[in-house]
Formats: sequence, C-alpha cells, structure tokens
Amino acid sequence: MVGTLWRTLTGSLALVSGRISMPDIERAIRTKYSDGVEVATAREQLRIGLTPGERALFARHLATGDRVLDVGCASGRVSLALAEMGVRTTGCDVNPTLIGQAVELTRAATGPIGFLVADARRLGFRDGVFDAVLLVGSVVCYIRSRRERRRTFEDIRRILKPRGRLFVVTPSREYSWKFRAWFAAMSATHRALGLVGQAARDWEIGDRVGPAWSGDTSRLVYWYMYAPAELAADLTATDFDIVESDPDAYMMTYVARRR
Repeated sequence: MVGTLWRTLTGSLALVSGRISMPDIERAIRTKYSDGVEVATAREQLRIGLTPGERALFARHLATGDRVLDVGCASGRVSLALAEMGVRTTGCDVNPTLIGQAVELTRAATGPIGFLVADARRLGFRDGVFDAVLLVGSVVCYIRSRRERRRTFEDIRRILKPRGRLFVVTPSREYSWKFRAWFAAMSATHRALGLVGQAARDWEIGDRVGPAWSGDTSRLVYWYMYAPAELAADLTATDFDIVESDPDAYMMTYVARRR
C-alpha cells in the first residue's frame, strides 16, 4: 500500500513538473492494455456482462435497431450485450490486441456486431451515422488536455444523428475527501513549482499518474479525473444537452443529447 502511494506521488509530481511527455503517456497507456493480465481481465469482464444499472440505463435510452458506437470497447463486454438486445453495435478500441480478442470471443454473437481499431480522438466516421456513442469505463480519462477532450466530444457530435445520445462514464475526482485532498495538494504543488519556474505549463488539476489498475503495479499510467461540473460544462460547450446524470458516484454517468 505504501509502495503504491509512493509511486503515485512520484509519478504525479513528475507530471506536475513536466518531466513526463505526451509520447511517454500514450506509450504507457498502450502498454497497459497489451499486458496479459489486462487482456485476461477484459475477457472475464465480457463473461460477467452488464451490471443491472447499466442494463437499465441502456434500456431507457436505446431502442432495438439503433446504431451504436462503443468507443474503448476492450474485449466487447458492452458491445456484445447491446447486440444481444438488438442494437446494431460497432466496437472500437485503440488496442489491436483487445480488438482481436473481441472478434474471437464474440464470433458466435446472435446480434449485429462488428469491431475495428480506432482512436477515440480520431474516429473518422461519416457525419450523422450513429444513434448513440458510448465512452463507458474510463475511456475519456485517457485523453490529455481539455482542448483534446472537447475536440473529441465535438467529433462525436458530428458522427451522431440529430438528437443522438452520448454516454460518458468516468471517475470523479470529487467522489471522496481523499480525492479532493489529493488534487488540492497537487494544485498547491504546481503553484509552488511555478514560482520557481519548474511547473508544467500544460498540467491540469485532474491530471494524475499512478500504478496500472491491473497487472504490474510498478508501471505507471496516466489518467484524467473530471469534476462533475467540469464534465457537464464540457458537454454543454460542445452542443450537448444533458438528459440524465449521476454525478455523485465514483464512476459518474452522464447521458447527453446532441442539439
């Protein structure tokens, strides 16, 4: 426990001071999801399927025949469940290993489903193709910089049909006093480093670097933790209307409709 906290502290301080570059961040994220333990975890998650809350959420906002893009689909846990509900599902992920596993594990799926390798920041689909797009399971937290996250939301809006839905599920940095205290301390550290010219100019208050959640915890990985009001503001700024939200959960959920 102490070792994990120390690695999180030193990793986050390296980010705050600008000693971790964007190539380092992206390389670590790709490496994390190629790790054997992560691949096995994704396989097990597919077996478990949707939680009752997720199933109810999708039932409220999706209908049979809807065309849905599941961004960051991993091995297809959500994609497969939606396809079995009669939703026409395309899953995409930046990691070819997970996409290969998704294709293998869902080969016998009874519903309409397909997979491809794609980056959430550069999806490349035609305008107005999907009834819904999913960023479920911390996908958006791997996109560094508010500009890039908003650009991602804007691109998703482009590929949604009029009044199409965007689902975002991501960790909240305001969920507990421990998170609030952590990020307050990092913000104070950033200000102190700025006084001596050592702070990273592109650091944001929700940035964090720590041990991978699965596999080898000696390896560090970046993620961004939104505050609920900040996520709501980014969705609104990119021409979405929020139609349902659960901002108080650790994995907070927002459903937004394209204007």
